[in-house]
Amino acid sequence: IAGLLAAVLTASYAVRLWLLAFRGRGAEVPDHGKQPLAMTSVLWILAVPTIGFGLTAGLLGDWFDGHALTPSLTTAVLSTGVTLVGGLVTYGAWRHTTALAVRTPIGAVAAHPGGEPALVEAEAMTSHTAAYGTIADAPDPADPGRLLLGPLHRHAVTGFHLDALYTALFVRPVRAAARLVRFLDREVVDTYVNGTGAVTRLLGTAVRRAQTGNVQTYVSALLAGSLALAIAAVVFANVNAGS
Repeated sequence: IAGLLAAVLTASYAVRLWLLAFRGRGAEVPDHGKQPLAMTSVLWILAVPTIGFGLTAGLLGDWFDGHALTPSLTTAVLSTGVTLVGGLVTYGAWRHTTALAVRTPIGAVAAHPGGEPALVEAEAMTSHTAAYGTIADAPDPADPGRLLLGPLHRHAVTGFHLDALYTALFVRPVRAAARLVRFLDREVVDTYVNGTGAVTRLLGTAVRRAQTGNVQTYVSALLAGSLALAIAAVVFANVNAGS
């Protein structure tokens, strides 16, 4: 049953896409030129194994417990029949919606002479949904999906909001984590590294100023340091002796 349902749905949306692409009346899609290799290579990666497995289906049965992979005559007839039914139903719905789109008058929209063109256009679209569709609907008024899906069409054109769910569950948390890592890297790690470098530069500057090359200055500093150490030793000795 699942396989037959999949055959019906596949035939239906394939025929719908073909009709909208080659016989549709929606807005013309701009020409993007030759598709990049990143797009076509994926199709070839999927197509080559599919064709190969299809041609060698009779030889691969021994790999799967000896059972034949080719469908039986009953399965082939049923799947072909339901596929034709799905395609014909979609084609009939397209003919019906196309006829309705042609007969539906656009009509005149009453608007203030000084009204904004965008406001007039928006009012025309909202007051003639049969011809224009709604914001959530496809731009082609002859889309058979509207007739076949009914109220579900507005959800189907948005992928049943799976993209919004994926964005909420994965995209936004990943972006938030990336912003946190960026903040820690710039404000914490970089600050620590830059502070360490600044302290090192200050110490280097202080030491460099002490290195004047004057021997008398070095000897004087050495004597002063020795005298300070001697005084400190005497003081600590007296303190320890008194305690």
